[in-house]
Amino acid sequence: MTNTLLALSRTSLFAATVFTTTVFTASAFAAPSNNNPNNLDYTGWSFSGHVDHITIDSKAAAEQWIEDTATAVGGSAEYYSSKTENTLVLGASFLFYRDNAEFAQYVEDYWGDVDYSESDANAFMLFAEYGPKYRFGQDNMTFVTVRGGVSGIIGSERSISGCRNCYSEDIDIKGGAYGVLGIGQTLGSLDLSLQFQQYFSGDLDNSLRLKISGAF
Repeated sequence: MTNTLLALSRTSLFAATVFTTTVFTASAFAAPSNNNPNNLDYTGWSFSGHVDHITIDSKAAAEQWIEDTATAVGGSAEYYSSKTENTLVLGASFLFYRDNAEFAQYVEDYWGDVDYSESDANAFMLFAEYGPKYRFGQDNMTFVTVRGGVSGIIGSERSISGCRNCYSEDIDIKGGAYGVLGIGQTLGSLDLSLQFQQYFSGDLDNSLRLKISGAF
């Protein structure tokens, strides 16, 4: 599983680099325009999925016997109003730590079969963000987001997945307050964006998020 997560992280970083280059190139040749030229009200919810590459404070990670990078996947709901250009984002992510203190034990399933299972190190993150989303360029298809956010990490532990009475250990990694700076491009009915999050408190340093969203 570790190799899979490492490959996912590398893939997301490569995709993020290609996406950033494409968006900035398109923006450079796009004609400036008003953010909402027809004075229309674009108010409503959109929904998204994302992949994150997260950097953890090295000291906090070492104390918990995990590596200082992690991968996260998740989703969110975003409320947008063109009257204020502000967006409210509510979301959740599953974090997959790179563990340095795995353990294993024999596990008996419902049918009485016994298997030797190894632990995983995972967590669940809740987050909320608020701030403006500015559109520009040709047909307002390019956008920039600037937000403040806060996250909380729960269920952070080293355990055997799906085992009710197995041994487990807490992994004490905390979320915190952060700032978000992102750029994106509208492609048909979907928005593709790249976001950088810088933490100001807690045990996370920063994260890079590749996000795809749309109204469904």
